[in-house]
Amino acid sequence: GHGAIRDAAMTIPKTPAFSVGEYRRRLAAVQRGLAERDLDGLVLFSPGNINYLTGMDSENLFDIQACILARDGDPVLVVFDFERGRFDNSTWLAEPVAYGPFDDPMTAVVDEIRRRGLDRARLGIEQRQAGLPPQHFLRLQAALPAVKIEDAFGPVERARLVKSADEIAFMRQAAAFTDGGVRAGYAAIAPGVRDSTVAAAMVEAMYRAGSDTVCWGPVVAAGYRSGLAHSSFNGQVIARGETVFLELTGQHRRYVAPVMRTAIVGSPTAEHRRLAQASADAVAAILEAARAGTPARTVAEAGLRFIRPVERDVVFHYYFGYPVGIGYPPSWIETLGFFIRTDNPAPLESGMVFHLPMSLRVAGRLGICLSQTMLITSDGGVPLTGTPARLAEIEG
Repeated sequence: GHGAIRDAAMTIPKTPAFSVGEYRRRLAAVQRGLAERDLDGLVLFSPGNINYLTGMDSENLFDIQACILARDGDPVLVVFDFERGRFDNSTWLAEPVAYGPFDDPMTAVVDEIRRRGLDRARLGIEQRQAGLPPQHFLRLQAALPAVKIEDAFGPVERARLVKSADEIAFMRQAAAFTDGGVRAGYAAIAPGVRDSTVAAAMVEAMYRAGSDTVCWGPVVAAGYRSGLAHSSFNGQVIARGETVFLELTGQHRRYVAPVMRTAIVGSPTAEHRRLAQASADAVAAILEAARAGTPARTVAEAGLRFIRPVERDVVFHYYFGYPVGIGYPPSWIETLGFFIRTDNPAPLESGMVFHLPMSLRVAGRLGICLSQTMLITSDGGVPLTGTPARLAEIEG
């Protein structure tokens, strides 16, 4: 019962991923963002944003959790009381506001907003991130008629874009797991082997090395399926002459470092070589151009220069980098409103981290997809992932 949950809190180790000082630094940055937006507070429901500010980390992504943050003071976390153990273990906060199994979670959120004197405030409520179903948003709106509701997007996302030294250290550890998974995947690829066997080898290597549960993947797509975006393993047998596309990440304290890698079973054709060169050159050009202060569109244009010669022959998405860091299912992409694309004039900043998905697919025939996870510095992009971004040739 509820008493047992409370009593257990006295014995559960409190092990947030970062120091209290790190969380307070994040909190101060977000509260400055609130003042700039003239918002009195935020109500957050997405696991990534809640994790960033409070440390809360649970595999439960279906019960409502809410973080209520005013312009000053610590955040408060509203959680299902069944999650009290995860709260005590993973957050830096002292006490949650807990609702029970027969309570209405949205009533608990509204009551806490009122208790904190925010029921006539200018509140940012998440509308673009996962975590708040539309019907619950409408209920919140109806229950708080005097609140001026605005889109919460901005203050937390802006802070998350630039990683701290501690976050980057976690991503380097995730990258080490990713690299081990790539090597295990290459070692497992051979004619007659099922694509699922390659996936199993990568997962085993990463988990045996110490990776946490991964938020998505791994992807293994062989033959014609490597030419169909977002295909993955389904028991297909790998054949000589096929490209085998791998996409994966290891994970450490929720932080990710994904890569795309492609192998060819046997000798590559001229077409394979041409696409592999274009993909590898685009990755290298982005890394060289991605200096802090450089507009994102300039970096995208550096990569696009190597895509143009093959552009008419392939399916390409024109995303030259998307932000990565905290990863929760169903994706490792951070929804932070910043992409390396030719339509983004905003400058890169030191400490931003991006995945560079240079995926070139000939629809329904083959795919050559290479990438790195890249840290932005004043000297250019620095790969956190360590295996070479080139077509791997597997003896057939």
